Amino acid sequence: MKAYLQQLIYRVKGSYWFIPSLMVFSAIVLSQLTIWIDRTLGNSWLQDYWFTSMNQPDGARALLATVAGSMITVAGVTFSLTILAVSHATSHFGPRLLDNFMRDRGNQITLGTFVATFLYCLLVLRVVRGEAVPESWDLTVEAFVPQLSLFVSLILTIASVGELIYFIHHVPDSIHVSTVLRRLATDMSGKFDELYPETLGIALNEDRDDPVLAKDFLHTVPSSVTGYLQGIDEDELMSFAEEHQAVVRLKKRPGDFVCRSEIIAEVTRTEGWGEDHLDQVRRGFTIGFSRTPTQDVFFILNEFVEVATRALSPGVNDPFTAMQCIDWLSDGLVQLSQRQLPTRYRTDDNEELRIITTEVTRADFVDAMLWQLIPYVRDDRNASQYFVASMKRAIEISNCKTLNELIEETIQTLEESSDREE
Repeated sequence: MKAYLQQLIYRVKGSYWFIPSLMVFSAIVLSQLTIWIDRTLGNSWLQDYWFTSMNQPDGARALLATVAGSMITVAGVTFSLTILAVSHATSHFGPRLLDNFMRDRGNQITLGTFVATFLYCLLVLRVVRGEAVPESWDLTVEAFVPQLSLFVSLILTIASVGELIYFIHHVPDSIHVSTVLRRLATDMSGKFDELYPETLGIALNEDRDDPVLAKDFLHTVPSSVTGYLQGIDEDELMSFAEEHQAVVRLKKRPGDFVCRSEIIAEVTRTEGWGEDHLDQVRRGFTIGFSRTPTQDVFFILNEFVEVATRALSPGVNDPFTAMQCIDWLSDGLVQLSQRQLPTRYRTDDNEELRIITTEVTRADFVDAMLWQLIPYVRDDRNASQYFVASMKRAIEISNCKTLNELIEETIQTLEESSDREE
Protein backbone atom coordinates (compact mmCIF):
# COMPACT_ATOMS: atom_id res chain seq x y z
CA MET A 1 0.00 0.00 0.00
CA LYS A 2 2.83 2.40 0.86
CA ALA A 3 4.49 2.04 -2.55
CA TYR A 4 1.12 2.46 -4.26
CA LEU A 5 0.48 5.65 -2.29
CA GLN A 6 3.93 6.94 -3.29
CA GLN A 7 3.07 6.49 -6.95
CA LEU A 8 -0.39 7.99 -6.45
CA ILE A 9 1.08 11.09 -4.79
CA TYR A 10 3.66 11.34 -7.57
CA ARG A 11 0.94 11.24 -10.24
CA VAL A 12 -1.24 13.74 -8.38
CA LYS A 13 1.65 16.19 -7.99
CA GLY A 14 2.32 15.88 -11.71
CA SER A 15 -1.27 16.63 -12.71
CA TYR A 16 -2.71 19.92 -13.91
CA TRP A 17 -6.03 19.30 -12.17
CA PHE A 18 -5.27 18.72 -8.48
CA ILE A 19 -3.98 22.12 -7.29
CA PRO A 20 -6.31 24.10 -9.60
CA SER A 21 -9.22 22.00 -8.31
CA LEU A 22 -8.29 22.77 -4.70
CA MET A 23 -8.07 26.46 -5.53
CA VAL A 24 -11.44 26.36 -7.31
CA PHE A 25 -13.03 24.66 -4.32
CA SER A 26 -11.48 27.29 -2.04
CA ALA A 27 -12.91 30.04 -4.27
CA ILE A 28 -16.39 28.51 -3.96
CA VAL A 29 -16.12 28.38 -0.16
CA LEU A 30 -14.68 31.90 0.00
CA SER A 31 -17.47 33.34 -2.15
CA GLN A 32 -20.18 31.80 0.02
CA LEU A 33 -18.41 32.99 3.18
CA THR A 34 -18.07 36.62 2.04
CA ILE A 35 -21.65 36.70 0.72
CA TRP A 36 -22.89 35.36 4.07
CA ILE A 37 -20.93 38.05 5.91
CA ASP A 38 -22.41 40.71 3.62
CA ARG A 39 -25.91 39.46 4.26
CA THR A 40 -25.41 39.07 8.00
CA LEU A 41 -23.45 42.21 8.89
CA GLY A 42 -24.49 44.48 6.05
CA ASN A 43 -22.23 47.04 4.37
CA SER A 44 -22.21 49.98 6.75
CA TRP A 45 -19.16 48.79 8.70
CA LEU A 46 -17.02 48.98 5.56
CA GLN A 47 -17.59 52.72 5.17
CA ASP A 48 -15.14 53.44 7.98
CA TYR A 49 -12.17 52.09 5.99
CA TRP A 50 -10.41 54.32 3.45
CA PHE A 51 -9.49 51.46 1.10
CA THR A 52 -13.10 50.48 0.41
CA SER A 53 -15.66 52.15 -1.83
CA MET A 54 -19.38 51.61 -2.04
CA ASN A 55 -20.54 50.26 -5.42
CA GLN A 56 -23.95 50.57 -7.00
CA PRO A 57 -25.60 47.45 -8.53
CA ASP A 58 -24.79 48.38 -12.13
CA GLY A 59 -21.19 49.19 -11.32
CA ALA A 60 -20.79 45.98 -9.31
CA ARG A 61 -22.14 43.89 -12.17
CA ALA A 62 -19.85 45.60 -14.68
CA LEU A 63 -16.82 45.08 -12.42
CA LEU A 64 -17.48 41.42 -11.77
CA ALA A 65 -18.36 40.66 -15.38
CA THR A 66 -15.20 42.38 -16.62
CA VAL A 67 -12.94 40.51 -14.18
CA ALA A 68 -14.62 37.15 -14.83
CA GLY A 69 -14.39 37.51 -18.61
CA SER A 70 -10.77 38.63 -18.44
CA MET A 71 -9.72 35.80 -16.12
CA ILE A 72 -11.13 32.99 -18.23
CA THR A 73 -9.50 34.49 -21.32
CA VAL A 74 -6.13 34.79 -19.60
CA ALA A 75 -6.50 31.24 -18.25
CA GLY A 76 -6.94 29.94 -21.80
CA VAL A 77 -3.90 31.86 -23.02
CA THR A 78 -1.86 30.71 -20.03
CA PHE A 79 -2.72 27.08 -20.64
CA SER A 80 -1.82 27.41 -24.34
CA LEU A 81 1.55 28.96 -23.50
CA THR A 82 2.24 26.23 -20.97
CA ILE A 83 1.53 23.45 -23.44
CA LEU A 84 3.68 25.22 -26.05
CA ALA A 85 6.60 25.58 -23.64
CA VAL A 86 6.29 21.96 -22.51
CA SER A 87 6.22 20.64 -26.07
CA HIS A 88 9.21 22.79 -27.02
CA ALA A 89 11.24 21.67 -24.00
CA THR A 90 10.48 17.96 -24.32
CA SER A 91 11.33 18.00 -28.04
CA HIS A 92 14.76 19.44 -27.21
CA PHE A 93 15.55 17.73 -23.91
CA GLY A 94 13.64 14.46 -24.27
CA PRO A 95 10.10 13.15 -23.69
CA ARG A 96 11.00 11.63 -20.32
CA LEU A 97 11.42 15.15 -18.92
CA LEU A 98 7.73 15.85 -19.51
CA ASP A 99 6.91 14.90 -15.90
CA ASN A 100 9.37 17.51 -14.63
CA PHE A 101 7.44 20.27 -16.39
CA MET A 102 4.04 18.83 -15.49
CA ARG A 103 5.09 18.86 -11.82
CA ASP A 104 6.04 22.54 -12.01
CA ARG A 105 4.16 24.08 -9.08
CA GLY A 106 4.32 27.60 -10.53
CA ASN A 107 2.35 26.65 -13.65
CA GLN A 108 -0.26 24.76 -11.61
CA ILE A 109 -0.81 27.67 -9.22
CA THR A 110 -1.01 30.16 -12.08
CA LEU A 111 -3.73 28.21 -13.83
CA GLY A 112 -5.57 27.69 -10.54
CA THR A 113 -5.41 31.40 -9.67
CA PHE A 114 -7.07 32.51 -12.90
CA VAL A 115 -9.79 29.84 -12.84
CA ALA A 116 -10.50 30.40 -9.13
CA THR A 117 -10.81 34.17 -9.61
CA PHE A 118 -13.14 33.64 -12.57
CA LEU A 119 -15.42 31.32 -10.60
CA TYR A 120 -15.41 33.55 -7.52
CA CYS A 121 -16.52 36.58 -9.53
CA LEU A 122 -19.18 34.51 -11.29
CA LEU A 123 -20.66 33.29 -8.00
CA VAL A 124 -20.69 36.77 -6.51
CA LEU A 125 -22.20 38.26 -9.69
CA ARG A 126 -25.28 36.08 -9.42
CA VAL A 127 -26.31 37.61 -6.07
CA VAL A 128 -25.91 41.26 -7.07
CA ARG A 129 -29.32 42.82 -7.70
CA GLY A 130 -30.99 46.17 -7.94
CA GLU A 131 -34.37 47.12 -6.54
CA ALA A 132 -37.12 45.29 -8.49
CA VAL A 133 -40.17 47.06 -9.90
CA PRO A 134 -43.31 45.69 -8.13
CA GLU A 135 -45.53 45.88 -11.23
CA SER A 136 -43.25 43.56 -13.19
CA TRP A 137 -42.23 41.19 -10.39
CA ASP A 138 -45.40 41.03 -8.26
CA LEU A 139 -43.12 41.45 -5.25
CA THR A 140 -40.62 43.91 -3.88
CA VAL A 141 -36.96 42.91 -3.82
CA GLU A 142 -34.49 45.15 -2.06
CA ALA A 143 -31.23 46.03 -3.76
CA PHE A 144 -28.25 43.97 -2.59
CA VAL A 145 -24.63 44.72 -3.39
CA PRO A 146 -22.12 42.51 -1.46
CA GLN A 147 -19.46 45.15 -0.85
CA LEU A 148 -17.05 42.84 1.03
CA SER A 149 -17.30 40.25 -1.74
CA LEU A 150 -16.52 42.94 -4.30
CA PHE A 151 -13.49 44.05 -2.30
CA VAL A 152 -12.23 40.47 -2.13
CA SER A 153 -12.71 40.15 -5.90
CA LEU A 154 -10.47 43.19 -6.37
CA ILE A 155 -7.82 41.58 -4.18
CA LEU A 156 -8.02 38.38 -6.24
CA THR A 157 -7.76 40.44 -9.43
CA ILE A 158 -4.60 42.17 -8.20
CA ALA A 159 -3.18 38.78 -7.18
CA SER A 160 -4.01 37.43 -10.64
CA VAL A 161 -2.18 40.32 -12.31
CA GLY A 162 0.85 39.63 -10.14
CA GLU A 163 0.61 35.93 -10.98
CA LEU A 164 0.50 36.79 -14.69
CA ILE A 165 3.67 38.87 -14.39
CA TYR A 166 5.34 35.99 -12.55
CA PHE A 167 4.17 33.50 -15.17
CA ILE A 168 5.61 35.54 -18.05
CA HIS A 169 8.99 35.38 -16.31
CA HIS A 170 8.63 31.80 -15.14
CA VAL A 171 7.87 30.11 -18.47
CA PRO A 172 11.13 30.99 -20.28
CA ASP A 173 13.11 30.46 -17.08
CA SER A 174 11.63 26.98 -16.54
CA ILE A 175 12.68 25.75 -19.99
CA HIS A 176 16.19 27.19 -19.75
CA VAL A 177 18.68 24.35 -19.85
CA SER A 178 20.42 25.48 -16.66
CA THR A 179 17.12 25.39 -14.76
CA VAL A 180 16.25 21.97 -16.16
CA LEU A 181 19.60 20.50 -15.16
CA ARG A 182 19.54 22.14 -11.74
CA ARG A 183 16.20 20.51 -10.98
CA LEU A 184 17.52 17.14 -12.11
CA ALA A 185 20.59 17.62 -9.93
CA THR A 186 18.40 18.42 -6.92
CA ASP A 187 16.38 15.25 -7.52
CA MET A 188 19.57 13.24 -7.94
CA SER A 189 21.01 14.49 -4.64
CA GLY A 190 17.74 13.71 -2.88
CA LYS A 191 17.72 10.15 -4.18
CA PHE A 192 21.36 9.63 -3.22
CA ASP A 193 20.29 10.38 0.35
CA GLU A 194 17.81 7.48 0.28
CA LEU A 195 19.36 4.95 -2.05
CA TYR A 196 17.50 1.72 -2.72
CA PRO A 197 17.32 -0.55 -0.74
CA GLU A 198 18.09 1.68 2.26
CA THR A 199 14.43 2.08 3.22
CA LEU A 200 13.77 -1.68 3.31
CA GLY A 201 14.07 -2.75 6.91
CA ILE A 202 17.40 -2.48 8.74
CA ALA A 203 20.80 -3.16 7.24
CA LEU A 204 22.47 -6.42 8.27
CA ASN A 205 25.61 -5.60 10.23
CA GLU A 206 27.64 -8.56 8.99
CA ASP A 207 29.45 -8.34 5.68
CA ARG A 208 29.18 -11.90 4.38
CA ASP A 209 27.99 -14.04 1.51
CA ASP A 210 24.35 -14.93 1.02
CA PRO A 211 23.40 -16.47 4.43
CA VAL A 212 20.53 -18.37 2.84
CA LEU A 213 21.37 -21.08 0.35
CA ALA A 214 19.81 -20.95 -3.10
CA LYS A 215 18.15 -24.33 -2.52
CA ASP A 216 16.26 -22.90 0.48
CA PHE A 217 14.12 -20.69 -1.77
CA LEU A 218 11.40 -23.18 -2.65
CA HIS A 219 8.65 -20.78 -3.72
CA THR A 220 8.69 -18.37 -6.65
CA VAL A 221 6.43 -15.35 -7.14
CA PRO A 222 5.62 -14.54 -10.80
CA SER A 223 4.31 -11.15 -11.81
CA SER A 224 0.63 -10.99 -12.68
CA VAL A 225 1.02 -7.90 -14.91
CA THR A 226 3.45 -6.38 -17.39
CA GLY A 227 5.13 -3.05 -16.83
CA TYR A 228 7.87 -1.17 -15.02
CA LEU A 229 8.56 -1.82 -11.37
CA GLN A 230 7.84 1.61 -9.88
CA GLY A 231 8.21 0.90 -6.21
CA ILE A 232 8.67 -1.74 -3.53
CA ASP A 233 6.58 -1.63 -0.37
CA GLU A 234 8.98 -2.51 2.42
CA ASP A 235 6.22 -2.62 5.05
CA GLU A 236 4.17 -5.15 3.10
CA LEU A 237 7.12 -7.45 2.39
CA MET A 238 8.54 -7.19 5.89
CA SER A 239 5.12 -7.93 7.39
CA PHE A 240 4.78 -11.04 5.22
CA ALA A 241 8.29 -12.26 6.06
CA GLU A 242 7.79 -11.77 9.80
CA GLU A 243 4.36 -13.38 9.81
CA HIS A 244 5.58 -16.54 8.06
CA GLN A 245 9.13 -16.52 9.50
CA ALA A 246 10.44 -16.50 5.95
CA VAL A 247 13.08 -14.75 3.86
CA VAL A 248 12.05 -12.96 0.67
CA ARG A 249 14.64 -12.56 -2.08
CA LEU A 250 13.83 -9.89 -4.65
CA LYS A 251 14.73 -10.56 -8.26
CA LYS A 252 13.96 -7.08 -9.58
CA ARG A 253 14.69 -3.54 -8.47
CA PRO A 254 12.74 -0.31 -9.10
CA GLY A 255 13.05 0.73 -12.74
CA ASP A 256 13.28 -2.79 -14.16
CA PHE A 257 10.81 -3.89 -16.83
CA VAL A 258 8.77 -6.91 -15.77
CA CYS A 259 6.93 -9.24 -18.13
CA ARG A 260 3.81 -11.08 -17.11
CA SER A 261 4.70 -14.40 -15.40
CA GLU A 262 8.31 -13.29 -14.88
CA ILE A 263 9.74 -14.15 -11.48
CA ILE A 264 9.91 -11.06 -9.27
CA ALA A 265 10.67 -12.72 -5.91
CA GLU A 266 11.58 -15.98 -4.23
CA VAL A 267 10.53 -17.12 -0.76
CA THR A 268 11.98 -19.71 1.59
CA ARG A 269 9.90 -22.67 2.75
CA THR A 270 6.48 -21.53 3.99
CA GLU A 271 3.78 -23.78 5.38
CA GLY A 272 0.55 -23.98 3.35
CA TRP A 273 1.97 -22.04 0.40
CA GLY A 274 -0.81 -21.00 -1.95
CA GLU A 275 -2.37 -18.25 -4.03
CA ASP A 276 -3.00 -16.08 -0.97
CA HIS A 277 0.73 -15.99 -0.25
CA LEU A 278 1.46 -15.04 -3.87
CA ASP A 279 -1.00 -12.17 -3.72
CA GLN A 280 0.42 -10.94 -0.43
CA VAL A 281 3.96 -10.79 -1.84
CA ARG A 282 2.75 -9.19 -5.08
CA ARG A 283 1.14 -6.39 -3.07
CA GLY A 284 4.67 -5.37 -2.13
CA PHE A 285 5.40 -4.51 -5.75
CA THR A 286 3.89 -1.55 -7.60
CA ILE A 287 4.07 -2.04 -11.37
CA GLY A 288 2.98 0.62 -13.84
CA PHE A 289 3.24 1.62 -17.48
CA SER A 290 6.21 3.98 -17.03
CA ARG A 291 9.28 4.52 -14.88
CA THR A 292 9.14 7.04 -12.05
CA PRO A 293 11.91 8.52 -9.86
CA THR A 294 10.21 7.79 -6.53
CA GLN A 295 12.58 4.89 -5.77
CA ASP A 296 14.56 4.76 -9.01
CA VAL A 297 17.64 7.00 -8.97
CA PHE A 298 18.79 5.49 -12.28
CA PHE A 299 15.78 7.06 -13.98
CA ILE A 300 17.11 10.52 -13.06
CA LEU A 301 20.61 9.57 -14.25
CA ASN A 302 19.14 8.39 -17.55
CA GLU A 303 17.49 11.79 -17.95
CA PHE A 304 20.88 13.49 -17.61
CA VAL A 305 22.32 11.17 -20.23
CA GLU A 306 19.33 11.71 -22.51
CA VAL A 307 19.78 15.49 -22.45
CA ALA A 308 23.50 15.12 -23.15
CA THR A 309 23.09 12.65 -26.01
CA ARG A 310 20.43 14.80 -27.67
CA ALA A 311 22.68 17.82 -27.37
CA LEU A 312 25.52 15.92 -29.07
CA SER A 313 23.32 14.63 -31.92
CA PRO A 314 24.08 16.07 -35.40
CA GLY A 315 20.63 17.65 -35.57
CA VAL A 316 21.20 19.73 -32.42
CA ASN A 317 25.00 20.00 -32.20
CA ASP A 318 25.09 21.72 -28.79
CA PRO A 319 28.19 20.45 -26.97
CA PHE A 320 27.91 23.11 -24.27
CA THR A 321 24.68 21.63 -22.96
CA ALA A 322 26.39 18.24 -22.89
CA MET A 323 29.24 19.81 -20.90
CA GLN A 324 26.77 21.07 -18.32
CA CYS A 325 25.36 17.56 -18.01
CA ILE A 326 28.89 16.22 -17.52
CA ASP A 327 29.45 18.79 -14.75
CA TRP A 328 26.39 17.63 -12.81
CA LEU A 329 27.20 13.97 -13.40
CA SER A 330 30.72 14.49 -12.04
CA ASP A 331 29.18 16.12 -8.97
CA GLY A 332 26.93 13.08 -8.61
CA LEU A 333 29.95 10.80 -8.70
CA VAL A 334 31.64 12.86 -5.99
CA GLN A 335 28.52 12.56 -3.82
CA LEU A 336 28.44 8.83 -4.48
CA SER A 337 32.07 8.47 -3.40
CA GLN A 338 31.31 10.01 -0.03
CA ARG A 339 28.61 7.57 1.03
CA GLN A 340 28.39 3.87 1.72
CA LEU A 341 26.08 1.89 -0.52
CA PRO A 342 23.36 0.06 1.43
CA THR A 343 23.69 -3.68 1.85
CA ARG A 344 21.27 -6.00 0.08
CA TYR A 345 20.58 -7.91 3.30
CA ARG A 346 17.72 -6.33 5.30
CA THR A 347 16.60 -7.39 8.75
CA ASP A 348 13.57 -6.78 10.95
CA ASP A 349 13.62 -5.04 14.32
CA ASN A 350 14.91 -8.26 15.94
CA GLU A 351 17.89 -8.37 13.55
CA GLU A 352 16.48 -11.44 11.79
CA LEU A 353 17.20 -11.58 8.06
CA ARG A 354 13.93 -11.04 6.20
CA ILE A 355 14.63 -9.51 2.77
CA ILE A 356 17.46 -9.95 0.28
CA THR A 357 17.31 -7.29 -2.41
CA THR A 358 19.05 -7.01 -5.75
CA GLU A 359 22.56 -5.66 -5.41
CA VAL A 360 23.32 -2.07 -6.38
CA THR A 361 27.03 -1.42 -7.01
CA ARG A 362 29.15 1.55 -7.95
CA ALA A 363 29.73 -0.12 -11.29
CA ASP A 364 25.98 0.18 -11.95
CA PHE A 365 26.16 3.93 -11.37
CA VAL A 366 29.25 4.39 -13.55
CA ASP A 367 27.57 2.39 -16.29
CA ALA A 368 24.43 4.53 -16.15
CA MET A 369 26.24 7.86 -15.81
CA LEU A 370 29.33 7.46 -17.99
CA TRP A 371 29.44 4.40 -20.20
CA GLN A 372 26.20 5.31 -21.95
CA LEU A 373 27.73 8.71 -22.77
CA ILE A 374 31.02 7.42 -24.21
CA PRO A 375 29.77 6.62 -27.76
CA TYR A 376 28.41 10.16 -28.13
CA VAL A 377 31.13 12.10 -26.35
CA ARG A 378 33.98 10.57 -28.35
CA ASP A 379 32.53 11.94 -31.60
CA ASP A 380 32.82 15.53 -30.37
CA ARG A 381 36.33 16.75 -29.58
CA ASN A 382 35.24 19.56 -27.26
CA ALA A 383 32.91 17.32 -25.26
CA SER A 384 35.52 14.55 -25.16
CA GLN A 385 38.22 16.79 -23.71
CA TYR A 386 35.78 18.28 -21.22
CA PHE A 387 34.64 14.81 -20.16
CA VAL A 388 38.20 13.73 -19.42
CA ALA A 389 38.98 16.91 -17.47
CA SER A 390 35.77 16.69 -15.42
CA MET A 391 36.29 13.04 -14.55
CA LYS A 392 39.89 13.65 -13.50
CA ARG A 393 38.68 16.45 -11.25
CA ALA A 394 36.09 14.05 -9.75
CA ILE A 395 38.84 11.51 -9.07
CA GLU A 396 40.90 14.13 -7.25
CA ILE A 397 37.97 14.94 -4.97
CA SER A 398 36.73 11.37 -4.53
CA ASN A 399 37.97 9.26 -1.66
CA CYS A 400 36.63 5.96 -2.98
CA LYS A 401 39.28 3.78 -4.62
CA THR A 402 36.79 1.42 -6.28
CA LEU A 403 34.85 4.28 -7.86
CA ASN A 404 38.03 6.02 -8.99
CA GLU A 405 39.21 2.88 -10.78
CA LEU A 406 35.89 2.61 -12.59
CA ILE A 407 36.08 6.27 -13.67
CA GLU A 408 39.68 5.87 -14.82
CA GLU A 409 38.58 2.95 -16.99
CA THR A 410 36.06 5.18 -18.80
CA ILE A 411 38.71 7.88 -19.28
CA GLN A 412 41.16 5.36 -20.70
CA THR A 413 38.56 3.94 -23.07
CA LEU A 414 37.60 7.41 -24.31
CA GLU A 415 41.23 8.47 -24.83
CA GLU A 416 42.04 5.27 -26.70
CA SER A 417 39.00 5.76 -28.97
CA SER A 418 40.05 9.34 -29.69
CA ASP A 419 43.61 8.25 -30.52
CA ARG A 420 42.40 5.60 -32.97
CA GLU A 421 40.19 8.09 -34.77
CA GLU A 422 43.06 10.56 -35.10
